[in-house]
Amino acid sequence: MLTDQLTSAELGVLLHAADAAPGLHVPRPWRIESNGHLIDVYLDESPRSDPIARLQRIATGVAIFNLRCAAASLSYDSWASLYPYPDEPGLAARILVEPTGLPDEELRQLYVAILTRHFTRPATPPDREVRRALERAAAIEDAQLTWIPVGSLAVVVTHRGESADQVQAGIALERVLLTATSRDVRAECVNHTLIRFGERTGTDKP
Repeated sequence: MLTDQLTSAELGVLLHAADAAPGLHVPRPWRIESNGHLIDVYLDESPRSDPIARLQRIATGVAIFNLRCAAASLSYDSWASLYPYPDEPGLAARILVEPTGLPDEELRQLYVAILTRHFTRPATPPDREVRRALERAAAIEDAQLTWIPVGSLAVVVTHRGESADQVQAGIALERVLLTATSRDVRAECVNHTLIRFGERTGTDKP
């Protein structure tokens, strides 16, 4: 039943995955509370134009996506609603984790990428097939991956710049990064939503 609590072991898996999200050079900005199968992600709301606040929202989106991948690894399905209540701006997301027995298989596979993201990968640029897979990953999360004609660089772009869009950018960013990892392509977030693929960067972290 949905009124049952997630077990402490299950919560541990979910929180560990969220904490495994790249920090994007900011301390962990979010706070998570659980009630039954609802997980609320809180974030101190700041002006949308504040560059630090924008980066914190993107990092929070990355953590939300990792949490959903972990839920799939536990055979749960999940849905996330961003900033669901206008009168509660600190609630960045409410996630329903539901024991349907029909988890998203792609999210389950991307959870494996979270666990293996620190492995060394070849310094080769993505081919056309991988580029299409990365573009699809961004599109699934209502964003666009735009390639920059300098090296193997791309940027994740959302339709607008509201707080929810910035969290959504982080969700799309992490789906792209984990998709690259699952395709054995080295990837690194260079600056906010700018990604470098397949090059030696001094780090093996995607």
